[in-house]
Amino acid sequence: MSADSPADRPDRELANGETRAVVSAATRGDGDAGRGDTDESAPDRAKAADLRRENARLRQRYEALRRGRYRQTAVALAALGVAGLLGGALFPPVRETLVVLGAIGLFAAAVTRYLSPERFIPVGVGSSVFGAHASNHAAVVDELGLQDTMVYVPDANRDAVRLFVPEHRGYALPDAEALRDTFVVTDDELARGVAFNPSGGGLFDEFERSLDGPLGDDPETLARQATDALVELFELAETAAAETDAADGRLTVRVEDCRFGSVETFDTPVASFIAVAVARGLDAPVVAEVAAGEEMDFAVTCRWDVEDDEESEPSAAAASEAEGEADAGAVESEGTEVEAETQTEAEADER
Repeated sequence: MSADSPADRPDRELANGETRAVVSAATRGDGDAGRGDTDESAPDRAKAADLRRENARLRQRYEALRRGRYRQTAVALAALGVAGLLGGALFPPVRETLVVLGAIGLFAAAVTRYLSPERFIPVGVGSSVFGAHASNHAAVVDELGLQDTMVYVPDANRDAVRLFVPEHRGYALPDAEALRDTFVVTDDELARGVAFNPSGGGLFDEFERSLDGPLGDDPETLARQATDALVELFELAETAAAETDAADGRLTVRVEDCRFGSVETFDTPVASFIAVAVARGLDAPVVAEVAAGEEMDFAVTCRWDVEDDEESEPSAAAASEAEGEADAGAVESEGTEVEAETQTEAEADER
């Protein structure tokens, strides 16, 4: 009987378990092989599920610990406040000081207990998310062959600003209704282009809600408010210094150590916020230009058209002055005529 005969196979398989395993694997069908792969991947899936559950548990534990720390702080502040009030009752010489300290402690405890801390998103995460949208907008502008001019146009009816990128260098601004479309296609070819919601629009809304008074309507006030918001409110830059030239229609803000966006970013948030603020404050279209500096430093220049009121005022003054001179000349000539007539009458009387 040959070695390959079926009668020998069971004896060999029974005598050697390893040989049996090899023969079984070799003679296994496609369906059995698929089931073997599934069996091998099952532990991996179970391990991944365990890791997800562990990650969720750790997040919940972190949130509980964070809330617990704030509760402990509130309890400690409340205890100090109560101690201060009791001390004020027990020690009359320093009663006012202890009562004030106790009131401060109780107030701080209430604020810490009921005002939960906000969640902050890391700058890197925000930059990566915004960068994707900015690159998409820049790709649209490049593929359509549009200009690199960015005009921030206020829409008074909607209390908003639209970013208009024109198709032609010698462009004309479309009306507010046309700017509400993304692709601005009008009968006037010079007014064609694209319009976006600027990245600084949301920042401006937050800034406007935080204002103690009204938004400025002159370049100097707007420059001060915008730079303070960039540094103090949003903390998007370490320092921001502004220079204004109202007669020339120009406002320049020099930003140092910008923490969000860069010069290369389309509609970078810092420049967009400044342009939106100026456009809303002056209620006029604003052209924004960004000039690169060293590392994260750059300058944002906003330009707008200056009205002709200032030019007409000198003309009116000159006209008034000319009229005054003419009136003075007329009075002087009348005086000369009267004097001549009086002299003629005197000579006649003498004769």
